Amino acid sequence: MKDMRERSGEITVFFAVCLVSIIALLLALFESARTAGARLYFTQAADSAIESLFSQYHRGLWESYRLLGLEHYSERQLTDEFEAFIDPYFEVKDWYPLRLSESPSVVELTKLTDNEGEIYEKQVLEYMKYGLIEELWDISFGESLLADLGEALELKKMKLVYEGHSKEASRLEESLERLDEKLKEQEESYDSALKKVRSLNGRSLIRELKKLKKRLMEVPQRVEDYEKKADALAEKLEESQKEFDAGKAALSDKVRARMEAETSEYKSYVAKDGERRREISSLKERAEENAAFVERVIEVAEEVLEYIESWEPSDEDDELDEEALWRPVRRLLARYDLLSLNVSFGVADKEKEGFLENVGSLLGGDILKLVLPEGTEISKEELDLESAPSATCFSGYDGSRLGIIERLTVTEYALKEFNYYGRDKYGDDPEKKGSGRAELEYIFAGGKSDYENLSDTVMTLILIREGMNLIYLFSDQQMREEAKALAAVITGVTGFPPLISVMTFFILGMWALGQAIYDLRVLMAGGKVPIMHTRESWKLDKDGLLELGRTRDPGSFGKQDTGTGLSYKDWMRVLIFKDMGTRSDYRSMDMIQMNLRLSQKDFLLKRCASDLELKVKADAGRVMFSGSKGKTYSISSEPFYSY
Repeated sequence: MKDMRERSGEITVFFAVCLVSIIALLLALFESARTAGARLYFTQAADSAIESLFSQYHRGLWESYRLLGLEHYSERQLTDEFEAFIDPYFEVKDWYPLRLSESPSVVELTKLTDNEGEIYEKQVLEYMKYGLIEELWDISFGESLLADLGEALELKKMKLVYEGHSKEASRLEESLERLDEKLKEQEESYDSALKKVRSLNGRSLIRELKKLKKRLMEVPQRVEDYEKKADALAEKLEESQKEFDAGKAALSDKVRARMEAETSEYKSYVAKDGERRREISSLKERAEENAAFVERVIEVAEEVLEYIESWEPSDEDDELDEEALWRPVRRLLARYDLLSLNVSFGVADKEKEGFLENVGSLLGGDILKLVLPEGTEISKEELDLESAPSATCFSGYDGSRLGIIERLTVTEYALKEFNYYGRDKYGDDPEKKGSGRAELEYIFAGGKSDYENLSDTVMTLILIREGMNLIYLFSDQQMREEAKALAAVITGVTGFPPLISVMTFFILGMWALGQAIYDLRVLMAGGKVPIMHTRESWKLDKDGLLELGRTRDPGSFGKQDTGTGLSYKDWMRVLIFKDMGTRSDYRSMDMIQMNLRLSQKDFLLKRCASDLELKVKADAGRVMFSGSKGKTYSISSEPFYSY
C-alpha cells in the first residue's frame, strides 16, 4: 500500500506540473498576442488621433483657395490637441491597459511656406488635376511661347543697346556740324581778308588774317573731338557686338541675320579706314598748314604796311603806289587752300528726329496715364508685406523645379484664384475678384502698391510687345523700305549711306515701341492683341508715329480697337508662366495671406501645417500573469500625416 501511494503521488505531481506548464505556455502565448495587439492598437490610435487632428484644417483657406493647412500657434498646441484625440483610446484598460509615458514630441513639421514653395506647388497641382483646367495651353505651345518670349526680350535688349548707339551717332553728327561751323567761319574770315586787301585796308586786313588764323587753330580741336567720339562709339560697338554674340543663340536664324545686317552699318559708320573718316581727319593737318600759311601772309602784310606807314616822298611829285605794294599779298592770299567738309553729314530734318526721340521718352513718364482708359483710378496705398511669406519665409532662391506642363498648371491656378486688372469689367469670371487688388500683377512684379505693380506689369508687356513688333518689322520688306525712306528724309537726300542705315534702325525701334504703346491701350481697354502682328493687325503707320512723337499724346488712338489674339488676361498668363518659380510662389502666398487676414487679422500661412510626424511613447501593462499588476513595458509609435 505504501508503494502504491508513493507512485500515485508522483503521477499527480507530474500531471500538475504538466498542467501548470501548459497553462503558463498558453498564457505566455496569449500575452504575446495581446502585446502585439496592444502595439497595433496603439499605432492605430496614434494614426487615428493625428488624422482627427488634421481634420481641423483651416476652412477659409480651403474654401477660398482650395489649399489645406492645419493652423496652429505652437508645436505644443499640436501635441496637446493630439493628446486630447488619443486619450479616449486609453479607456479600454481591461485588455489594453495603456497610458502615455511622456508628452508627444514633434519629429518633423512641414508648413505650407516651407521647402522653397514646393509644398504650395504640390497642393496646387493636386487640386488642379481634377478636371478643373479649361484653358491650359498644350506643352508644345508653352515651349514655343517661351522661345518667342526669349527671342523678343533678347532682341529688345539689343535694340536698346543699338538705340543708344543711334543717339550717339546723332551726337557725332552734331560734332561734325560744329566743325562745319568753324570751317564756315574760316571761309568768312578769308572772304573778308580778300575784301580788305582789295580795298588796300592794311590794318583791317591784318586783323582779319589773325582772326582767320585763330579759327584755323580751332579746327584741329574740333576734328579731335569728332575722332574721340567716333573712337568711343567704335569701342562701345565692340562691346555691344560681344553682348550680341553672347545672346544671339536666343534669336532665330532669320532675325539674327537681319539684326546682323542692320548693325553692321554701325561699324562702317565709324571705321577708321573709311573714306569719310579719312576725309575728316585730313582737315587737322590741312588746318595746321593753312595756319602756317596765313602766318606768312601776315608777315608779308605787316612788312607792306610798315613800308607804307614809314614812306616819305623824295620830292613833291613822288606818289606811293599802294595797289602795286599790296598786289603780292593779294596773289599770295589767293593761293590759300580753303577748307570745307566734302562729305555728307548732319541731320537735315531735326524736327522729325526730335519727334522720334519723343516717342522713346514717353516711357519715362506715367505709363498708366498713357495706356489706361480715362477716369481709371488705381490705388497707391501700400500693401502690408511686413509679415508676408515672401518677407519671412523666402530664402531668396528663385529657381523652378517644375516642367512645362506643371508650370502651365500652376499658372492656370493663379489666373483662376487671383484678381487682375479688368477682371470685373472684361474678365470671364468677374465673381472671383479676391481682394479687388491687382493680385496677379503683384505676383509678377512684387511691388509695394497696386499702382506700382500695374505700372511694372504694363511696362514689361510694352517691352515684350516692342520686341515682338521689331521681329515683325524685320520680316516685312515694305515697312523696312518705308523706314529707310523716312531715314533718308531725316538725314538728307544725299545723306551718308551708313548714317541712313543707322537712322533706319532707330526708326524701326521707335516704330515698334509706338505700336507697343498702341497694343497696350487696346489690351487695357478690354481688346486683344496677337502674339505676332500681321500687315492687317498692324495699326500704326509712319505718319501716325511722327504724330505721336509730335503731340506726345496718343489721345483715343487704339482704345476703340478690340483686335484679335490674346486678351490682357492671356498676356498675364504669359507673364506668370514666363517667370514661374519660387519667388512667384511666395508672392502668391502673400496674396492668400493678405486676403484671409481681412476676416482673421492674426492669420499667417507659416502657422499652417501641411505635414506632421510625431513620436509618441506609452507604458503598457501586462494582463496574463499574476503579480504583473503595476509592471509595464514601453511601446512607441511615429504617426505621420500629410495633406
